[in-house]
Amino acid sequence: MTTNEFNPEQYKAATQQRWQEMAPRWHKWSPFLSELNRDLTNQMLEMAGIRAGFRVLDIAAGDGDMSIIAAHRVGPDGYVLATDISSNLLAYAASAAGEAGLAHLETRVMDGENLELEDNSFDAVICRSGLMLMPDPKTAMAEIYRVLRLGGRLSAFVSSTPDKNPWFGLSVGILRKHAQLPPAPPGSPGTFSLGAPGVFEGIFHEAGFQRVVTHYVSGSFPLSSAAECVEFLKDIGLNSMLASLSEDKQQQAWAEVEQALSQLEGPDGFVSPVEGIIGAGLKSN
Repeated sequence: MTTNEFNPEQYKAATQQRWQEMAPRWHKWSPFLSELNRDLTNQMLEMAGIRAGFRVLDIAAGDGDMSIIAAHRVGPDGYVLATDISSNLLAYAASAAGEAGLAHLETRVMDGENLELEDNSFDAVICRSGLMLMPDPKTAMAEIYRVLRLGGRLSAFVSSTPDKNPWFGLSVGILRKHAQLPPAPPGSPGTFSLGAPGVFEGIFHEAGFQRVVTHYVSGSFPLSSAAECVEFLKDIGLNSMLASLSEDKQQQAWAEVEQALSQLEGPDGFVSPVEGIIGAGLKSN
C-alpha cells in the first residue's frame, strides 16, 4: 500500500479517536459556534420542514446544539435522536438536554454510513457539516433515504471551496506544505470534498431524493485576532497535521499561518469570509 492510498476503516477509527480526544476543546468553543451557526441552523430546520410532533434524526450532531433547537421545535410529543461517532461529544448533548428538560432528546453513538435504525422511521433528517467528512457520503445518503418515511425531508450543509473559506483553506495549505503531506487522494473525505459545483446536489439525486434544492450561504467568521484563530485551529485538531515535526518546526508552521491570517484583521478584529451549501430533498417513493 502506498502512503497516498486511502483506507476508509482506518480513517474512521482515527477520526473517532481524534474526536474523542478533542471533545473538550471543541466544546469550549460551543457558545461561539452556536451563535455563528444560528441563522444557518434555523434555515436547515425550515428546509427540513420540522414541526411539532416530528421524529428527527441529527447525524454528526457533535455536542448537540442543533439537536437541542430541533427538540424545542418538535416539542414533547416529538422525538430527536442525536447521533455521532464520538461518545464524548454526545455526552455534552445529553447533559444539555437534561438541563433543558428535553426528555424526548436521545443520544446514540452511530456511524452515519451504517444507521442502525428501522426503515421509514423518521420524519426529517438533519446533518450539518458531517457528510463531507464521511468516507462514503453516497452510502450515507442512501441510509438517510432508507430511514426517512415517505414525505420526509433531509436538510444538510457542507462547506464550499477553500478560496471562499480562507480562515481554513489558507491555514491547511500552509500546514500541509510544512508537513510535506501528499495531496489528498481524489474522492477522500475532507472539509471541501463536496463543495465543487454540482457535487452536493448530485448525491441527493443519486440517493433518490426528489424536489432537490441547493443554495449557497455566505457569512463571516469573526474572532478577536489571527492569534485567536490559530488557537481555534489547534483546538479543532489541525495540530495533528504537524505531528511528524519537531516542536520548533511546528512553531514555525503556526507562525506562518498566523502571519497569513493577519491579512484578514481589521478595525473589528479578525473577520474571514465563509461560504457553504445548504441542500434539501424529499423522499417521495
